[in-house]
Amino acid sequence: MPEISINDLFSILKIIASFLRFLGIATIVPAAVALVYGEILYAEIFIYMSIVLIGAFSVVHFLLSGKEVRTKHAIIAIAIGWFIVGLVSAIPFTFWEMRFVDAYFESISGWSTTGLTMIEYPEKLPYALNFWRGYIQWLGGFGIVVMALILYERPKTAHELFKAEGRTENFYLNVSKIARLIVGIYSLYTLLGIFLFMISGMSLFDATVHSFTTIATGGFSTRSQGIGYYGFWAMVSTILIMIAGGISFVSHRELLKGNIMGFLANPEIRLLLGILFVSTTIIFLASISTGIFFEHFFYSVSALTGTGATAQKSVNELQTFAVFIIILLMISGACYGSTAGAIKLWRILIVFKVIRREIYKGLLPQNAILPLRVGDKTLSEENALNALAYIALYVALFMAGSIIFMLSGYSIRDSIFVVASAQGNVGLNVISGPSWYDMGFALKILLSFHMILGRMEIIPFLILMRSFFSIKRV
Repeated sequence: MPEISINDLFSILKIIASFLRFLGIATIVPAAVALVYGEILYAEIFIYMSIVLIGAFSVVHFLLSGKEVRTKHAIIAIAIGWFIVGLVSAIPFTFWEMRFVDAYFESISGWSTTGLTMIEYPEKLPYALNFWRGYIQWLGGFGIVVMALILYERPKTAHELFKAEGRTENFYLNVSKIARLIVGIYSLYTLLGIFLFMISGMSLFDATVHSFTTIATGGFSTRSQGIGYYGFWAMVSTILIMIAGGISFVSHRELLKGNIMGFLANPEIRLLLGILFVSTTIIFLASISTGIFFEHFFYSVSALTGTGATAQKSVNELQTFAVFIIILLMISGACYGSTAGAIKLWRILIVFKVIRREIYKGLLPQNAILPLRVGDKTLSEENALNALAYIALYVALFMAGSIIFMLSGYSIRDSIFVVASAQGNVGLNVISGPSWYDMGFALKILLSFHMILGRMEIIPFLILMRSFFSIKRV
């Protein structure tokens, strides 16, 4: 990789300033919520954050406005941005007497749309903080890049940021239009979620927070029991919104245009629905003596879409085989270009196609050419290699984290489950009580690291690490 100069660092700082300036604007909303509920302390906290972030980083952005942004700047800025935005967003939690490591964990879990939590009883939180948890998950579902694009960036900068975050939506040439369309679709489903949750019996506040966290496939809840606290129909509504969150924005555009056949022709959609059917059926047949079907389906959707929402029965109440299937689903993930994390179905489809091609090669003449096709797209060898490399990296980091947990005294099942959940940005958990909340500082930071890796798609982080050894003077 080319060396990073001081001028490069200024370009990176310019992008990070955009992220933090956006965060300053975003904090106005929880400040208003705090005022509505009479929580003056938290209103002041969010207002002060807003003033400082908007003021300071508007100046920084103005001073660096002439700096050119390239792809390497965008990738490194995104990697650094997730850590810094997580740190700043942790501040409000510290006023509720949370240790900073716990507040940082909660913030990263929110922005990465993971849903693992260090708050045992969220129902005891002030309204402003409960809203803040759900709100940052909702914003994290867009990605800080999409929001920054809408508000600030020039077309060239926007294009580099969009590529760096791994976005592939190409239904418009104008990147700003892509960002606005994503927000429009996302907001439409958010409003639908609020409506469904309210007719399920929730208050407007709870319906709003749960809609935020469900469409973002985040999973935070205002109750320690999760969405299961609100009963069967709330869980049915959650399933519908989780599936919507696990489908790419491109596919939603086709669906909203009324192109049902085009929507179903997408191989990722077919694979998503097929996996849900097969996994639920296998788990149910293996656990038929329990008579539990709905919870198995609920957790299959929750794990595959990376939501981490919990039913009336906890994951620990399921049989070991069901837990194993859930781990596989958490590693798999849903559609590329959705709010879900993990490996994603697009890459899995590519692997299947590569394996199929290698089998066919043995049956055909040596000079036969077999293109890689997924749906109506022909993939290059580079596309296939990138997918295989990503999966190899993903599995290696997942195994490393699991081993560290095992060496720290956790069981094989618990270690594998919690790291799969963190790196897949899922949020389901089989560790409870003091074993979870009193976890050591290093393990909390490790899980935060896995959550960020899952959200950033690993490659930007590795480029960031490499860049630290490539800094030079002008």
